[in-house]
Amino acid sequence: MRRRRRETDTLSLSFLDAISCGFGAIILLLVIVKIYEPQLRADVVDDTEARLAYLEQRLADIQDDTRTTSERVSETEAELARERDRLDRLRRELARIESATDDTRTDAQVMAELESRLQRAKQQLTEEMQRLLADFRPAHMDQQVGGIPIDAEWVVFVIDTSPSMTNYTWPRMMQIMEEILDVYPQVKGMQVMNDMGTHLFRGRQGEWIDDTPAFRRSVLQRLQTWRPFSNSSPVEGLMEAVRLYGRNNDNVSIYFLGDEMHGHDLHGAAERVRVANRHPDGGTWARIHSVGFPVIFDYTGSVQETGLRFAVLMRIICEQNNGTFVALHSGRNRR
Repeated sequence: MRRRRRETDTLSLSFLDAISCGFGAIILLLVIVKIYEPQLRADVVDDTEARLAYLEQRLADIQDDTRTTSERVSETEAELARERDRLDRLRRELARIESATDDTRTDAQVMAELESRLQRAKQQLTEEMQRLLADFRPAHMDQQVGGIPIDAEWVVFVIDTSPSMTNYTWPRMMQIMEEILDVYPQVKGMQVMNDMGTHLFRGRQGEWIDDTPAFRRSVLQRLQTWRPFSNSSPVEGLMEAVRLYGRNNDNVSIYFLGDEMHGHDLHGAAERVRVANRHPDGGTWARIHSVGFPVIFDYTGSVQETGLRFAVLMRIICEQNNGTFVALHSGRNRR
């Protein structure tokens, strides 16, 4: 009898063993992962926090550096602005020096230019002088010294304190002032101010000071170092003298001592003084006299426009206000 062949089982024991081992390995891996997962998570959290703390510290450092840099930029910009200002000043100083250098030319060139300017000034002033001097009449000579009436009981001195006066003719001005005072042995009151209305005795502004020998010495002593600002125009000082003193008493004389006039409107300047000093009865509140010093001519040998304008203006002002204008001789030939 023929033996039957055994049938082969596809799900043999070896295959099942392999499958079981694989599942076992997977389960083992899952167990191992579950055991170490909390520790790994803690490590990751710690590392993240440390990194975050580091980044926050870096951010704080960067912010500090930014503030420091901003402060340095602000300081640098301020320093740059200061340097720019300094550069501008140096440029202006250089321009001034270059201008001064340009002015240092030969005597012949300077004299030629001065003569040319004088001719132009004469041409410009001729019409103005003719119009303003059309009604000029000489003052009455009774009771006069050097053409100046000496009938005043109250005297105000208005002095040009510009550099041309204080630097070049101040001793001569003080001498002339002393000579004028000698003409008045005794007056009831005096005052001294400059052409801007600044008083020699600030504490006594607006009031008369008794005329005494001690006061006269004090005036001359203070004048030696008195240098208030001046704009080289007699108008402001004369109007202030009329306002404060000319309208308060009778027989007031105002003396203006100066050398030049920087303004160009001679008619307007004279008219302002005339209106300020006009009395309601048609006369004047005070007499206005003037002494002119040829300072520019003494040091250049040529007549300047400013000196010529001063002479014309003060002659008109004195004539319109019952006064006298005295032009001093140059001391050029006596040096």
